[in-house]
Amino acid sequence: MSFLEVFQYTRKDSIIHNLDPRAKLVLAFSFASVSLSYTAIIPQLIIFCFIFPLIVASKSVRRWITSMKGLGALLLFILVFNTLLSTSTTPFSYSLALTFRLVNLMTSFSLFFLTVHPDQLSQALIQMRVRFEFAFAVSMAMRYVPTLANEAYAIMDAQRARGVELDKGNIITRIRNIVPIIVPLIIVSIRRALSVAESMESRAFGASQNRTYMERLSFRKRDWAVVIVSLFVFIVVLYFNLIIGLPEWMFYGLPF
Repeated sequence: MSFLEVFQYTRKDSIIHNLDPRAKLVLAFSFASVSLSYTAIIPQLIIFCFIFPLIVASKSVRRWITSMKGLGALLLFILVFNTLLSTSTTPFSYSLALTFRLVNLMTSFSLFFLTVHPDQLSQALIQMRVRFEFAFAVSMAMRYVPTLANEAYAIMDAQRARGVELDKGNIITRIRNIVPIIVPLIIVSIRRALSVAESMESRAFGASQNRTYMERLSFRKRDWAVVIVSLFVFIVVLYFNLIIGLPEWMFYGLPF
C-alpha cells in the first residue's frame, strides 16, 4: 500500500507547491502524454531526466522513493514478463523501456498529487467550469486514498496481532492472505462512505446552486510560463512523431 502515498498531499514551501494547480495539471498531462508516445529506452530516460528535477524542486523525493518501492513488485513483473514473452529483437531493452515508462507516468502524476491540496484541486476544477458536484467528488476521492492506505495498514497490524502470517508462504498463500485484509477494508470503506453521506445530508448538500468561495485561484506569470512550455514541448513531440520522426539513435536500445 505504500505506492498510495503518491496521492497524499504534503505541505511544503517549494516552487512547485506555489504553482497554480491548473498549471501543474497541464504539466503532468504533458509529461504523461510524452511518456506514452515512446517504447524505446533512450527517450524514456531523457523524459525521466526532465521530470526528476521537478520532484527534487518540490522537496518530495523521499515520498516519491517510498511510492516507487511500493511499485517495485509490479515493475519487476513488467520487466520479467515482457522480457520472456516479447517478440522484439531486443526483448530486455524493450521491457526496460516499458518499465521506465510506468515510472515516468507515476512520477508525472505524483508531481501533481504530492503538491496540490484537495481543496485547491476542487477550486481549480470549479474555475475550469466543472460542475461543483463532480469537483467535490474528485476532491473527496483524493482525500480518501491516503485514508484507505492508513486503514489497510491498521487492518494488517490487527491481523498480525491475531497470528495471521501475511508475509510468509508461496505466492498462492500470500494471495489467500489478502482476503483477511480486503474484507474488513471493504466493510470499513462502506461505513465511512455512509458516514460521509449522512454528514452531507445533514448540511443540506446541494441545496444552494449559487455557491460562494472564500478564496479564488489566479494565474501568475510563472503559471503561464509553465503552461506555455508544457504545451510547446507536447506539440513539438507530437510534430516529430507524426511528421518528421526522431533520429534513429534515440531508438537504439541495449543489444539484448
